Amino acid sequence: MVNKTLKYTNARLMAVQAVYAHAQSDEDWNKLISRFLLEEVGGSVIEGDGKAEKYIALEPADKESFAELVQYVRDNETTLTETIQAALSDNLKKASLDSVLAALLKVGVAEFYVHPDLDAPIIINEYVDLARSFYDGAEVKITNAVLDKVAKVLRG
Repeated sequence: MVNKTLKYTNARLMAVQAVYAHAQSDEDWNKLISRFLLEEVGGSVIEGDGKAEKYIALEPADKESFAELVQYVRDNETTLTETIQAALSDNLKKASLDSVLAALLKVGVAEFYVHPDLDAPIIINEYVDLARSFYDGAEVKITNAVLDKVAKVLRG
């Protein structure tokens, strides 16, 4: 049996995957969400050293949380982008964020709205951990800084 925390963590990762996939393909949001919920796509991670890679299946995700997060991004993408831009430093505003980091930040900011009952440090920690699974550089610090700034604005 999968614990509840891991199911939420995997829902967050799948939501980032879905938002990234939409940015890359511009596939209809509803179709994309359905494909993830039916496990046609997503639900795995790539592990390897760049030479030899393999797909590792994730434990089951909380599908309701996944859908809530992605639907919130779908319905509020412009506002989320503006919120993220407002939280970035001037240097980063001039540079564009890569698609993975943009997706991760959109889902992270969305979670502040979707789960107002969840403490901000928990949300920030979850997305910083997700950032570490994709990056080992400045992107992790950017994730922490942006989500911390947004949390202070939204939650006081």
